[in-house]
Amino acid sequence: MSANADAGNLGTIPADDPEYFYSVLNLPKTASEQEVRERYRQLSIVFHPDKQVDEARKEAATRHFLEVQKAYEVLSNPVTRRAYDILGLEGIELVRSGDFAHVAEEEFEDELRRQQRELDRLRVEQAVYPKGTVTVGVDASSIFDDEYEDEDGSAVSAWQNFQFALRDVRKNQFAVRHRVQTEIKKGTSVVLTSRVSYGSGPGKRPVVSPTLFGTVRHQYSPRLNFQATTSLLNVTGVAVKSVYRTDDYVVACQSEVHPVMLTQPFTYRKGQTILLPPLTVAIFRRLFPKSPTQGSLELSLNPSGPVISIGVTSSAFHDSSLEATLDDEQPHVETAVRAPSSSGLALYSSDWQIGFDLAGVASGLSGRYGITLLELGVHLQTVLRLGLTGLTWLVEGEWRGPNTAVGANVSVNPDSVVLRLDASYHGQTLSLPIILSHEHNEALGFWTAVLPCTALGLFYYFDLRPRRRRQRIEYLHEARRQLREEKSDLLRQWQETIYLLQDTAARHMRAEEACLIILDARYGPSERDEGTESLDVDVTVPVQALVNSSQLYIPGKRSKAGIPGFYDPVAGVPKTLRIRYKFRGRMHYAEIPDYMPVVIPLKGTCPPFGIFAFLVVAEAARVLQFCIACMRTAVPCITLRVEPISGD
Repeated sequence: MSANADAGNLGTIPADDPEYFYSVLNLPKTASEQEVRERYRQLSIVFHPDKQVDEARKEAATRHFLEVQKAYEVLSNPVTRRAYDILGLEGIELVRSGDFAHVAEEEFEDELRRQQRELDRLRVEQAVYPKGTVTVGVDASSIFDDEYEDEDGSAVSAWQNFQFALRDVRKNQFAVRHRVQTEIKKGTSVVLTSRVSYGSGPGKRPVVSPTLFGTVRHQYSPRLNFQATTSLLNVTGVAVKSVYRTDDYVVACQSEVHPVMLTQPFTYRKGQTILLPPLTVAIFRRLFPKSPTQGSLELSLNPSGPVISIGVTSSAFHDSSLEATLDDEQPHVETAVRAPSSSGLALYSSDWQIGFDLAGVASGLSGRYGITLLELGVHLQTVLRLGLTGLTWLVEGEWRGPNTAVGANVSVNPDSVVLRLDASYHGQTLSLPIILSHEHNEALGFWTAVLPCTALGLFYYFDLRPRRRRQRIEYLHEARRQLREEKSDLLRQWQETIYLLQDTAARHMRAEEACLIILDARYGPSERDEGTESLDVDVTVPVQALVNSSQLYIPGKRSKAGIPGFYDPVAGVPKTLRIRYKFRGRMHYAEIPDYMPVVIPLKGTCPPFGIFAFLVVAEAARVLQFCIACMRTAVPCITLRVEPISGD
């Protein structure tokens, strides 16, 4: 089923009348398509503006004529009419925005209502942006740290030790955090964040700690924004932050104002401590004009002492499906659609950061490197920090889908090893931080990191990669169907262009009979798999027509699909030009990526220009000598014909 009719602007149609369009045409809901067409013709003639002479009547007639036209556009199309019968105007909007081309007729209503529920959910989510997190902390250090003994002091077996350790695994934290955000006016939004945590206090007594924070954000201009956050349960102060952005640098200032500072500003008595608000100023600036590398300098002043942080960050985008051009610059390609690669690893981005913190005993060096596989939605990251208290490292992996995310990380700290598991669905997150050890145990951290990495590798091999291959094959099958059914005009124009170029190609082939002859040329997808069958374009004639003086040259840094006789068989897929040719009697084969220049014959297959010129002069001298000798012997009817030199 497909919906090709455009119902026009529906904003002026009353949404509370589910049969309004039937009322406009004065038809029952059971009217046939023939009755809809006949009534439309009748009313079109009655209300057509060109048939009105009076200007006042013409305005009313135009209004009624447009309503009749809208009603006909909806009711004459089986898909939009059925959607209108089920959900009214909202059904028409869903058909416009959704893809119902391949939905079976018996499944149409279920799919329409499913999309309606999804749209309602998105409306609520966009209105308040709800985000929730449930954290359940588990202390499993007894499994790896503790060694149990019998009553007589003798060591127990490994299995008994494991059983005793499992009994001592306990929950040490439980917290629920929820956040909602809504825009109260243009540029101003309010965020409410609540958190309730349950843990053990002094003497292992349970302690419940509720908090509620409110944040107001305001965007003064595209470059300047401001936000203020305070606790709504017990006012302990107001944290303010402002950020100013330009194309080359960012300046951020953050501070916190306590009520005491407002009631007694700048007061000081002998023996008392001066109350100064904490202040943090950070500057981020691009270091090079044409590079994403960014430097940062952050200065914090707080009661515990000053903190200075210096860092450098950078990121890069990589596309392994496009070959580098001659000057090692990637062509800038933007397509509305892009076919999935068979591996899912063609597009990825990388980022890194190095920094130094000067903060007393917390001083240290840090480094981070991350890679994001954009097609798969997988993010991998590793972090290292060397400080005065020891070495800390973290390994993290995460997979994100449209509404789902699953992640895990392992961190080895100077005093603990922690495994954290996270799962999210529609903005609601479940987090499980598991303490594996209260000691610095690098071996435990390494083997703990191996498990999630192995699970991720198996998940990719058995689920993600086969899924990408299926998506790619479906995409290419759809492209082949469109080329056969919907792009017949393109194929006809291509055949006409080939016919026009045949004479030029034949003339060039006769002229190049002993030098450069194009035997076969194909333009199609670079990757070869079962989905790319019959998607190659035969461009032998156009390529032969481009041969000039025993050379073929096609400039690079642009797609070859615009060359006469070429066309793009499938959008969003990297292309390659494959040429089999004969040069000076020898067979050659070349594969040239779409955005690379074509230079044939290749370097080393053609004699140097000096030798070639010498052969031309020598042949011309030999012909001249022959002509002179013939004239001396009075040989009649001498015919001189000049042909291209074979160069043998």
